[in-house]
Amino acid sequence: MINKYIIAASVAILIVLISYVVQFYLLLDYGISNDTAVWGQLGDYIGGVLNPTLSFVSLVLLIKSLTLQNEANNELRQELKNNEKTEKIRSFETLFFNMINSQKELFHSFAIDLTKDDKKAKKQGVDAVILIEDEIENIRERNENDDKIKSMLEKFDSKDQIFGLTRSFYIMVKTISDSLNDTEGFSSKERASHLHTLINFTDFAQLRMILIAMQFTEFESVKYLRNHQEFNAVLQEVGLDYNIY
Repeated sequence: MINKYIIAASVAILIVLISYVVQFYLLLDYGISNDTAVWGQLGDYIGGVLNPTLSFVSLVLLIKSLTLQNEANNELRQELKNNEKTEKIRSFETLFFNMINSQKELFHSFAIDLTKDDKKAKKQGVDAVILIEDEIENIRERNENDDKIKSMLEKFDSKDQIFGLTRSFYIMVKTISDSLNDTEGFSSKERASHLHTLINFTDFAQLRMILIAMQFTEFESVKYLRNHQEFNAVLQEVGLDYNIY
């Protein structure tokens, strides 16, 4: 692009010189003068004609140079912004996967006590969730309402373990929303991707327990999950629903 302006300036210089030679040497048949005053007039002529042209070309090149510099600065700013975003997502994902591991450990310790045939027993992890689901199915088969299910869950949750599971899951969903918000340069698509990751990395039995809690409890954590549009959209995408009973 710059070479184009250099060529244009060179052509302008040649045109001025050729025009002078054609006019005075060829058409008017003037010879080459030995008078320094005449040569001074030639210099005034060339300078008077070319100075505005070359000044204009110089101005154009200066504007072009400033434009290129501004574009380079914009690219540098964008690169710095991208690097900052990459560092943010790296720090977030370190925290995120540590939280997922903590959630897994919390679920492994999840247990409920029950008394059957005057004998006490304990169901833990997946078995505990299956027992709760079986109890809900039995209550539904007897056509009893949600209050009966809520009472059953309160009985099993005497140590607030269901509350702990739902709160842990809620914290991760909230962390995704707060850390990857629009003002930090993240999009809803990026948040949805991490919500998908959270759901896929959560033990399915624990996820079912979360959905049960969302349907039948009134913890502040589950209220947040029920009202979280992006989270519910992802649930629908993976074929899940918290109104399963």
